[in-house]
Amino acid sequence: MSARGPVTVREIVALMRRWSARLLAGEDGLLRAVTWAGTMRARLPAFEGFHGGELALLSLSTLRALRAQVMEMSLLSVVEQLAEIGVSAIAIAGLEESRTASRDDALALDAAQARADELALPLLSLPTGAPLAEIEREVVGLVASRREPVSVDAYAASLRESLRGEALDALVTGTYASEAAMRSRALQLGYDLSQPHAALWLELIGLERISVPSSVPSAAHPETERVAEALSAGIGAWARAQEHHVTALVPVAATDHTLSEIRERVETLLGRVLGSGRDGARWAGGLGDIVTAPAQVHRSAADAHDAARLGLLVLGPGHIARQNDLGVYKLLLALRDSGELAPFVERTLAPLLADSRAGDSLAETLEAFFESNGNLSEAARRLHLHRNSLIYRLNRARELLGHDLDDPELRLALHLALKGRRVLEM
Repeated sequence: MSARGPVTVREIVALMRRWSARLLAGEDGLLRAVTWAGTMRARLPAFEGFHGGELALLSLSTLRALRAQVMEMSLLSVVEQLAEIGVSAIAIAGLEESRTASRDDALALDAAQARADELALPLLSLPTGAPLAEIEREVVGLVASRREPVSVDAYAASLRESLRGEALDALVTGTYASEAAMRSRALQLGYDLSQPHAALWLELIGLERISVPSSVPSAAHPETERVAEALSAGIGAWARAQEHHVTALVPVAATDHTLSEIRERVETLLGRVLGSGRDGARWAGGLGDIVTAPAQVHRSAADAHDAARLGLLVLGPGHIARQNDLGVYKLLLALRDSGELAPFVERTLAPLLADSRAGDSLAETLEAFFESNGNLSEAARRLHLHRNSLIYRLNRARELLGHDLDDPELRLALHLALKGRRVLEM
């Protein structure tokens, strides 16, 4: 029976001995798994197609061609960039010959070897003119021969999940060919868009950043995948997990007469999956209006997204917010969408923000002052300031604004502008 399981760098080194390959550095990484092989291109982007796990093949002539396009492209930077992508080993043709070419080349090789050792990233040398295309084919053939066969059912399930995600992305962004085509595509995937749905956006808070190569699009965090699966299995939602958030279309059940009832169902499910209790909640959500046609989904999804972000700001975590929950922020959202909010915020706050050193802290001070209804002690507590320091800041704000903060018109304009600034920063 043929061997199964991952191919290690150690095995690749043995395979490449026929081309006189030598290990120069990174011996501690010889047990890394090699999942593929790829040859670095002589034009930008040089690392296109690399996703992590590969044996990266290149020649010094390729590196010199790239250096003519990108001055900072050096042997050391190539090692570091490929390490960031997550390749398992690097093989370079003509590497050792460079040591005798010039003192600078010798120093560059020494630096690259030292860095490869630090990163435990195997660095192999091949003779000048080594057949990189042939080596790539041999390595890929070995890797492919060692892979476990994938069942037809598993492949079909994976493909179906990918198609569902792509179709939902097209639906919520409005980037599909036609209403009829989108309805048909959704039906093939098991979703009837003629039935009422509501768009849902869930943001998971405080998740550790997952480690993925920089060349790979943001992957879903396992926790968001768990939430998406629960929404699909628990309430039949069409859900897609992304890095730290979940987008979903929630079907409106026959018993749901209001969005409040949908919100209650979703919050109950999230309590089971993520834990209950507002104090320890690690999520914030937004719910859009009920829709019955593909063309309506984009607006509902945008509303859900805005409601989630602003709901976290206004209501705190553990709530699924709707536009109606957001009070004056709903007006500010409309002004943002019309393009009128940014000029108003800029014009109103310009005197404060003109102070490059204290502008942001003065804005923060005024915001706390207004949120405390003008109570100096409460505002100082919120800002963790001594009362006298707060008074100093308020006096400085008065000087810059040229008006007394007791003026109700000025206070209203400033308060709206400060809230508007948060909306624009979302």
